[in-house]
Amino acid sequence: MAPAILAAVCLSACAVFSPLPDLRTASDRAREVEPRCEGFGEKDAANVLSPQAVDFVEASYSHTPAGPVDRQARLRGARLHVRPMPGLTGEALLRSLECHQAAVTLGKASAVADDPYVLPGSWLDLDVDSERGGFLVLVRSDSFEEARAVLDRARRFAAPRPPAAVPTRP
Repeated sequence: MAPAILAAVCLSACAVFSPLPDLRTASDRAREVEPRCEGFGEKDAANVLSPQAVDFVEASYSHTPAGPVDRQARLRGARLHVRPMPGLTGEALLRSLECHQAAVTLGKASAVADDPYVLPGSWLDLDVDSERGGFLVLVRSDSFEEARAVLDRARRFAAPRPPAAVPTRP
């Protein structure tokens, strides 16, 4: 193999399998996402950013080797079970949530109360899968502290709220 080709292959492999941590900040990541957000504004995301869109929340775990046979569960964040909405695809839901996270991170939008899709100072990994006629939104972090904060926020976000009191006339 020619030395130039071998060098290119080695550099490509090092970029993909680098043991070095990702040093991009949340703002860096938000700026990378922002160009893909044309047509995915905050007004369009209002329905998916509503607590009523979430059926329930549960913890998200990954399993890592803990010996030759055993595996250890590790908290990664939250699994939000989101109701289906007319015309909403998993891809559109994911893009809406990514763009929401980018807009909030860059200060171009405000987070909703206990927003499970944004964590101040951090960039969260978002993923969406179709599930039983609805969607499963995975909101994850590699940090245990961030994962715990995401899960707590998601549970508060989706918690049932008492109906607003209706004033009565005297």
